[in-house]
Amino acid sequence: MENFADSIGVFGSTLFRWSVVAFVVINGAAIAAVVMTRSRDLVNRWTPRIIGANLLLLATGVGVPAVAQAMKLVVRAVSVSQSTEIKLNTK
Repeated sequence: MENFADSIGVFGSTLFRWSVVAFVVINGAAIAAVVMTRSRDLVNRWTPRIIGANLLLLATGVGVPAVAQAMKLVVRAVSVSQSTEIKLNTK
């Protein structure tokens, strides 16, 4: 059970890293496009989409790791409370 709890934690931190990388790539590409074209029309068209992508990445980058940590705590609590030994009363 300990390995399962650790894999849940690794999943949460991996998803956080991927969200940060995607955030930097999307916003970096948007900044580069605006600087290269200097078009207000481009900014007006793409700003709502980029904000939506940023909110999605914020939700996955913060929310999923928080839920993963909560699940990790639950798995550890349940694994500690379970007894793997079977005690038999032999006379």
